[in-house]
Amino acid sequence: MSEIVWLSGSDDFTIATGDAPVVWYLRLDEPETERLAGGAMLSAADLQDLAAKPEAGMRALRRRLAKLLLARFSGLHPDEITIGRTGIGAPQVLQPEGWHISLAGRFPHCLIGLSRLPIGVDVEPLDAEPPPEDSFTRTERLALQGVTDTTLITRWTAKEAHAKCLGIASRIDADEMETVELEDGLRVVSHQGETRVHVRLENGTVQAVARLAGSDAP
Repeated sequence: MSEIVWLSGSDDFTIATGDAPVVWYLRLDEPETERLAGGAMLSAADLQDLAAKPEAGMRALRRRLAKLLLARFSGLHPDEITIGRTGIGAPQVLQPEGWHISLAGRFPHCLIGLSRLPIGVDVEPLDAEPPPEDSFTRTERLALQGVTDTTLITRWTAKEAHAKCLGIASRIDADEMETVELEDGLRVVSHQGETRVHVRLENGTVQAVARLAGSDAP
């Protein structure tokens, strides 16, 4: 798979270029992030979409940042960007065509993935409670005996990214996905498909990005 470009903070946004998949981490509680987000407005459709969602304020800030990232890579003005949802509620780029986006966050952390092919991202704090045992398959539970909480959180984060990449996050349980460790990341398999997940530990978080197994950005 082609190399993923990892960005961190508002400063990295200014140097983001190219066609490779991009994964952008930000803290939403930093003044620089709020100032940067001021470059994008929310449409009436955005406000209506987000109004009924939990943590609507965080989601609104994240939507504005996503529009900025899309604008930078597509060459459009942020106000020309339209983000909607699929029939089962996954974020979907409607304008411009040909882009896939994934959004994740647990305040104050935010992760945005952008690619020409399906992509899924997730972020979890390293000090989060580890997932319950029933989040893992029997095979996983045997393989993960005695591992650290960080490893358990990483596997959980990979599963979330997998589900988002396949667009089924609202329709699949954690124990329906199985993770396998690889030399350069994780493989995640479910009845709906297979993804390869790359992970980095940064800023006190686990950050995961999933792409379809065998996919390559054009």
